[in-house]
Amino acid sequence: MKTSVVKVFILGAICSAMVSCNTVDQSKLPREANAFLTDHFNEIPVSQIVDTITQMGYTAVLENGTIIEFDETGDWEEVNFKKNGAPASLISTLPNGIASHLAEFYPEASIKKITKKAYGRNNLIYRLSFNKPNNIELSFTKDGEIISNNPEDQRLPSMAKNFIDNQFNGVEITAINSDVNGEIEALLEDKTEIEFDRKGNWISVKSKKKALPESFMKQLPTAMNKYLAEKHPDQFVRKIERKSYGYQLKLNKPNDIELSFTKSGILIKEEAGNE
Repeated sequence: MKTSVVKVFILGAICSAMVSCNTVDQSKLPREANAFLTDHFNEIPVSQIVDTITQMGYTAVLENGTIIEFDETGDWEEVNFKKNGAPASLISTLPNGIASHLAEFYPEASIKKITKKAYGRNNLIYRLSFNKPNNIELSFTKDGEIISNNPEDQRLPSMAKNFIDNQFNGVEITAINSDVNGEIEALLEDKTEIEFDRKGNWISVKSKKKALPESFMKQLPTAMNKYLAEKHPDQFVRKIERKSYGYQLKLNKPNDIELSFTKSGILIKEEAGNE
């Protein structure tokens, strides 16, 4: 799902003009952030700390590749474990319902990322992403109640369910996630990811390694399909998003080209992708 959180990316030792880089000087972190590192990552050295000029947050990079984002007070907002897995000490600090759900349904799963996001004054959401082969995302309330539940609950609007049945007939739904804005994400067995609005209209469709269904592509503007056939006959569309101006498409690798079209299918721009 899309969020409004601005991510800080660290590429080697190069920092953008908007950040200042420090080398393992943990005194620059708030006390709460240092306590978090001591409690859950005490044996893993910090290799880099990045803080924004406006002091709206900090990012700590550990030697094993784990990336932790803190707010300006030092409260953690996101922990990206990569393939290291989440420490049990951190899981134990989450609401009880989260730990019990993981123990019951995903006892062997490796957690890739945990995000803590506040919506309003009292609405807190935890999101957990798993490494492969699970490769799904679960969302929980501040009390540990699951928001994104088992697909057997069929929390899809009828329009969304019909879309999947018609365009991905026979492909099983493996997970359904929803957020506080009412947007819904369905993950299919073939790793296709589909986002819907609260009414069930598709927002984006993303495939991992294969082309999107031909029946789906035919429903899109004729001018757009004609451009793709003429200019990129050897590539396929692996992701498409609806935008206010029309559509944004990403083609398959290695070219990974990104294209924007109007609602009528007229090309706006074409450029190399950055995903």
